Amino acid sequence: MKYKIIAILLLFFSLFESNAQQSITLQQCYDWAKQNHPLQEKSQILSTQSDWEIQALDAQKLPKIDLEAQATYQSDVMVLPISLPNISIESPDKDQYKATLTVSQLIYNGDVIDTQKELKKKLLEAQQKEIEVQLHPLKWQINQLFFGILLLQQKMEILQKNIEQLHNKKIEIEKLIATGSTYESAVEPIQVKILELTQNIVELNAQKLQQFDQLSLILGQKIQANASLNIPEVISPSTLPRSELELFELQKATTDLQKDLLQKQTLPKIMAFGTGGYGKPGLNMLDNSFAEYYMAGVKIQWNVYDFQANKKQRTAIALNKDLIDNQKKVFEWNQNNAVQNYQSEIVKYHTLFQTDQEIIQYRQKIVETAAKQLKHDLITTSDYTAEINKLLEAEINQKTHQILLALAQSNYNTTLYE
Repeated sequence: MKYKIIAILLLFFSLFESNAQQSITLQQCYDWAKQNHPLQEKSQILSTQSDWEIQALDAQKLPKIDLEAQATYQSDVMVLPISLPNISIESPDKDQYKATLTVSQLIYNGDVIDTQKELKKKLLEAQQKEIEVQLHPLKWQINQLFFGILLLQQKMEILQKNIEQLHNKKIEIEKLIATGSTYESAVEPIQVKILELTQNIVELNAQKLQQFDQLSLILGQKIQANASLNIPEVISPSTLPRSELELFELQKATTDLQKDLLQKQTLPKIMAFGTGGYGKPGLNMLDNSFAEYYMAGVKIQWNVYDFQANKKQRTAIALNKDLIDNQKKVFEWNQNNAVQNYQSEIVKYHTLFQTDQEIIQYRQKIVETAAKQLKHDLITTSDYTAEINKLLEAEINQKTHQILLALAQSNYNTTLYE
């Protein structure tokens, strides 16, 4: 009954791994994660918001039309302090009415509006780049899950291969038992080892499914349980620098525009206006009848002296560039430290991986020798399975070092590039 269960499990895992429906690359995972993240919605909102703000600024260049109406009653009115013979000068009524329509047009404001529009566009670029910065840590999460799943897959494949080898050896021993060439208990250590390795596969598969679920959640894509993840042979770095470096430059450009805007706000503003009205009295304050009137002109507005408030604001904004430069230095310092660590890991795992192949070759020869000794009853099956264990450990170490090397390379590229 035990052997039937083992055979079913082995068949299940064999079919489970071989009938791959999905083939997923590391770059696909990066792309899916970015598309799935809620910050993408924020990016669209910011873009729409900026468009409306720029349209509002453009509207400030168009003529403005103001309608005003009022009715008042005042306690006193202007009276001429003289009297002339045969001339009667009527005083204004205490109830007065006025309705005006004023059209004004901005002629010059030191290009403040154009600078504000340029600043809005630059702020949007910085906000969009900041979203890319916030999305970048996803790559490290994906690296850990992607290569973690790869490691589990490779271990399962090695265990599966060893189970098949042990199963073949078990058949040979059972034939020797049938002919009376060896004792019946000789097969038990191999049976136990097959069961132990099968249990290991079950545990590893459960871990793999759990990590697939975590990866699916990040990617927003349902990853099939039998998906194929292959070790990238060569991980080519992106040619794009990290988004943080571009963000720092955009922030400094924004600071320059803010200073420029403050400087232009000190220039005079020139506006043309025309007003048409109807009221009692009109422009002639001594006429108590309703009358139409109009006036037109040019108005200049200029804050000649503000006790250097504008200059102080520009000085404060200029210090932001120093803060941004400091943030850049801190980022590059951390980046360089991380890069050195990953470089050390790459060298270490590359060296270990090369040595692993030699160890495996020696272990394979030892197992071959042990198999011959077992056939002639020179060693026990326990001794043989012990050598199998050592070969299995060497093979797992090689795959582990290979995947950790690929992970270190990927983390190196993720640290340096976008």
